[in-house]
Amino acid sequence: MKTRRNDPCFCGSGKKYKKCCMGRAEGNPLQDVKDEVHDLLEGRTFGSMEELQSLLDQHNQQKNSASVEEFHGLSPDQMHRFLHMPFESPELVTFPRILPTQPQSKAAFLLNMLVAEIGEEGIKLTAKGNLGQKFCQKASKAYFDFFPEPLMSRLSVHTETNFESLHTIRLTAQLAGLTRKYKGRLLLTKKCLKSFERGGVMELYPLLMQAYIQKFNWAYRDGYGEVYFIQQSFLFTLYLLHKYGKSWRPASFYSDNFLRAFPMLLREIEPKLYEPPEDTLRKVYFLRALQRFAGFFGLVDIEQVSEDPRNREYRVRATGLLDEVVEWNL
Repeated sequence: MKTRRNDPCFCGSGKKYKKCCMGRAEGNPLQDVKDEVHDLLEGRTFGSMEELQSLLDQHNQQKNSASVEEFHGLSPDQMHRFLHMPFESPELVTFPRILPTQPQSKAAFLLNMLVAEIGEEGIKLTAKGNLGQKFCQKASKAYFDFFPEPLMSRLSVHTETNFESLHTIRLTAQLAGLTRKYKGRLLLTKKCLKSFERGGVMELYPLLMQAYIQKFNWAYRDGYGEVYFIQQSFLFTLYLLHKYGKSWRPASFYSDNFLRAFPMLLREIEPKLYEPPEDTLRKVYFLRALQRFAGFFGLVDIEQVSEDPRNREYRVRATGLLDEVVEWNL
């Protein structure tokens, strides 16, 4: 039997069908907005268009400032600022210019090595503009001794692009204005030298992380499609980790809540014969937002909890560094 507009939704949310899955089922994402306006105006009369517009404005203001369950207490107005003005919303969140302690992470380790290697003289680059093989091999050995990865540590590093993490740091440091190329050499910029003199890596790190968020293309590090929204919504990911990350939780907890907050993102996932879009999106989210952003920058610890190579499962917990790089004012 067909579900009617005012029947309880079949998904079990407890909401009326018209206020839940009807718009999605009919392929019209604006359907619930139309129904909401219809319910608001039903039975009312207005003396002028100005009176009607005033009611609609008041309704929209109330709706946009009310917390949303799927946003875990954030209002639509707050989510808008999270997505479009994350670094210009001090009433919600601030990003300290200098960290109070030395950051401990994979990104910080490689940044330290790169800055030390460049030094005052700079280092010679290859014809393709990459770091030389000798330094890449030295950095690779030191990195995998400190952060063991059995499979990766056995691979031979011949070029910078063979060592993906170092390649990412080198590119991001340049995007952050910390390094520059000049006559076939890689040099530290005046900005980098002054910041390093004042606060060392504690001052360079926020610059590096902001460049990774705003300028580096996260899709460059994997073979999936663009799905830029995962990068754009980085602050919502950090908000979830701040809110729930004090204890270990399955990585699926965060990917499921991300999908629940932004279900329309599934339309950007290219369908595959062997995998539903939901599973693809969860994989991309874990890889980019949790592993190669929050994990790489030391904002979370990630542990593998299953041995099945076809269906690896992980758990995630926030580190103390998370609350040092982001200060919440909510």
